[in-house]
Amino acid sequence: MSALRFGIAGAAVCLCLAALAKDFQIPTVTAPGSDCLGCLGVGTDVKIKTKSIAIGAKGVKLSSSDPSVAEVLQNGWVIGLKPGRAWFRDGVNGESFEITVTNMVSVPRDPGSIKQFDDNRRFELNGRLCVGSELCGHVLGVPNKGVLKSNRIINPAPLDPSQKLLWEVAPNTEVLDGAGVRMGTVAPVVNVGGRKVPASAFNFGMSKIIRGHLHLYGFGTAIILDPAIRKQIDAEGEGGLVHTSAWIPLDSVVNKEGLIDRFGLGRGKLPALPLEKAVYRITGGNPKAYVIPEGELAIVKEANGPVPSHYLRRPSGTINVLYSVPGFGLGGQGLDSFLISEGLKFRPARGVRSFVQPTYYPKKHSKARQVAPMTMTFLYGAVEASGCEPVFGWVAKEALAEEKQ
Repeated sequence: MSALRFGIAGAAVCLCLAALAKDFQIPTVTAPGSDCLGCLGVGTDVKIKTKSIAIGAKGVKLSSSDPSVAEVLQNGWVIGLKPGRAWFRDGVNGESFEITVTNMVSVPRDPGSIKQFDDNRRFELNGRLCVGSELCGHVLGVPNKGVLKSNRIINPAPLDPSQKLLWEVAPNTEVLDGAGVRMGTVAPVVNVGGRKVPASAFNFGMSKIIRGHLHLYGFGTAIILDPAIRKQIDAEGEGGLVHTSAWIPLDSVVNKEGLIDRFGLGRGKLPALPLEKAVYRITGGNPKAYVIPEGELAIVKEANGPVPSHYLRRPSGTINVLYSVPGFGLGGQGLDSFLISEGLKFRPARGVRSFVQPTYYPKKHSKARQVAPMTMTFLYGAVEASGCEPVFGWVAKEALAEEKQ
């Protein structure tokens, strides 16, 4: 029996008779009989293929001997949740195999190995479109038609044909920030056939394990606030709701098999790098600093596009960590978000260039879409919060206050 090695989210995954899945070239494991042993990193996934049964067929039910170690979905995806071993059976013929789940070790890259330039030239690296630096690129490269829109995952069976980016979630679905702090529950605001249902859009590839469960990064989700964090919120919308990007458990997604088929689990993780000694406290800055009488300055020329306050303190009391620098048309940039607190820190990475982005006058200004005097600077580094591993990404310098050493 031969064995091949593939990298998933930076980890090496050993699989028996592995093959590549068509859509996103994600490894699959083929179980020709029993006792097919493979290894999987925490927070990564593989797809099972068997010769004797049809995964997903009526009457075929996959089960895990230890769902706390590895979860199996009925369309064949296996997700590593914590170190350990788990057996999987098909429930029909008794066909089974075993997977060992191990921790992923993040080794900082040498800054000298990062491909980057002093200017904002466009280039491709490993299929990804990048601008100025390999750390500022599109998550997938060239999106598959009908799968993504601005890095949001399209629902092939949408609740409403006019809202193809929304995925229904279970009532009272919990919403967490990047450190696992409970922010509230997803609000039932989407009208479907006369009923209100909770739903969220999701960013491709953005996933993490929180409290032993796989969570996916929901975008612009309407939430009912938890009373415990209400004092941290700057503004509430109609009905006491807040729209925020935050973490939603996969198990609460009604069509979780359909979502995970398109998700590209772990693709949104950026590399760790050595860090500077300087430490910044994340304050969120002043969201009104870029507001003029005609409205807020824009970070891109297009009308109704991203604005600087998206990268400062949000009305939800959070700060967004970015996969890529805004202003280059690289798709949805958010990869994580944290409730702002005294203990939330940022440390810049060594040897990585910064990006100074122009702003543009708003559409109501006489100089609409022309460059304005103010700029916004983005730094690459690690966000450090209690209760979670450092998260690498881009943060606006205007949201930071340097601490005295």
